[in-house]
Amino acid sequence: MKKTHINLVLLLLFFWGCSENETTNVSLSYVKFVHKTLTIPYTGGESLLLIESCGTPWEIVYDKDNDLISDILQTKGGELGDVKQYTQIKFRCNENLTKDIRSQELFLINEITGERSSFTLIQDTKYKPLLLSIDKSTEYQTIVGFGGMYNPKIWLSKNDLITESEITKMYDSNQLGYNVLRLMIYPNELDWISDIDAAKRAQELGAIIFASPWEIPAHMSEEINVNGKLYDRHLKPDSYQEYANHLVKYIKFMKDNGVDLYAVSVQNEPDMDFTFWYPHEIVNFIKKHGNQIKEAGVKLMAPEACGFQPEYTDPVLNDAEAFDKTDILAGHTYQGFIDIEESSYVKNRYDYICSLYNKKLAASGKTWWMTEHLFNEGEKESDSSKWEFQKWKYNLSTLGKEIHMCMDGYCSAYIYWYLKRFYGMIGDSDNRSLEANGEVLKNGYILSHYAKYATGTIRININTGDLNVLGTAYLNRDNNEVSIVLINLTNDDLNVSIPLSGIKEIDAIETTEEKNMEKAITGELNESDGAYVLVSKSSITSIRLNL
Repeated sequence: MKKTHINLVLLLLFFWGCSENETTNVSLSYVKFVHKTLTIPYTGGESLLLIESCGTPWEIVYDKDNDLISDILQTKGGELGDVKQYTQIKFRCNENLTKDIRSQELFLINEITGERSSFTLIQDTKYKPLLLSIDKSTEYQTIVGFGGMYNPKIWLSKNDLITESEITKMYDSNQLGYNVLRLMIYPNELDWISDIDAAKRAQELGAIIFASPWEIPAHMSEEINVNGKLYDRHLKPDSYQEYANHLVKYIKFMKDNGVDLYAVSVQNEPDMDFTFWYPHEIVNFIKKHGNQIKEAGVKLMAPEACGFQPEYTDPVLNDAEAFDKTDILAGHTYQGFIDIEESSYVKNRYDYICSLYNKKLAASGKTWWMTEHLFNEGEKESDSSKWEFQKWKYNLSTLGKEIHMCMDGYCSAYIYWYLKRFYGMIGDSDNRSLEANGEVLKNGYILSHYAKYATGTIRININTGDLNVLGTAYLNRDNNEVSIVLINLTNDDLNVSIPLSGIKEIDAIETTEEKNMEKAITGELNESDGAYVLVSKSSITSIRLNL
């Protein structure tokens, strides 16, 4: 048949086909998408669309260079005649790995008339949008740094003492980047030499070092009964001067051996079993001997009680002379700090501790430090599945959350308990250690996120707008760099927008259950001044903005 005859037949079918019934008017043949749009999940995969046609062949065309659609299993169909047809089309889509919702348009061409209709495929992004608000002009406390306790030789085996290479791993700025090391002041002077090499190495790497006494020398001690409880060690009233001499001797010994101590505490946990002190005794000791200790070249820390409780802290704050001689208000966050939603007791403790800076310290140019805590839930369980300290979400929601809450609560330094322990920063020889002896644990990376991005800065105002996304922000002293630490406690990946003007460069690292301080995806905002970072679910992410 000649081509002109074929076209004539097609035109006749075009005008005569697809009647609804024999009594109705003849309608034009047509082809159309049943729906105009379809939204699919970011995961991609196989989806369906429906085409309605009558009396005409048709073809689907689309831009194959667009990365959304990977394949359409049928792109042609339809036939001449007067029967309405429905054709189900299967197509496959790639996963959307971008931060944005994306779309692709498909066109359906009527091969008789040349008319085309469109269909828009929309694909969600896996990233939930989050907008940060940062105010550089609102400044809070200075951040001194982060670190932990050097493992004391008198308590742990030789296998669990920290080696020089492990100190380097933790305190080198190119590795974990810690900068505060806490030492034990042993009661026996012959033990002092054992910590020298590690302390010197940390100091060479830029660390500041402070020390706390646990047990006083036995000859200065007496037993004491406090409300029916017997304490083995209590400083004799006539031994105050000798004890002050003991602390000064330690300071000078360390200095003579190359370690310049930054600070010394009067007593580690005077409310516990190591060496008991009444609160008023701490105040009196500081008043009588504080200057002697400070004149040896260190700052004085007190009261360093186990729970930072007011019974020990307030007497130091409220005595003008003792407060004047105390440089750093120190304490521990045992007895509850992070679970403020679950306990009014914990909420009251949290509010008290976080009020110290604005209530008293800031006006006097002083700071508060959190100098000891640990998270080891499940360590005594024989069933390893109950070792919560090994689990990422536990690490993130305990240590990560507590450091955030301390920083947000005007703390200037956060010091964990043992640096090297199965629940610490690096693994030890204990079979409960998730990593091999000396290898970095998840806690070690969490602390590093703060150490490398907040040390030596001033905390500034930030608001995430989401109670489950914890954020603190920091400004360097040259006013040309803002850093942010975000803890994403949600199960959503986030597209975090940072609308801050003047950003010249952005970089970010993240730690998740699978990743350890790996580079995160960042970029500039298209709409306005600012930048964005893609934050994984259940993660800690540190961001640096060069201005």
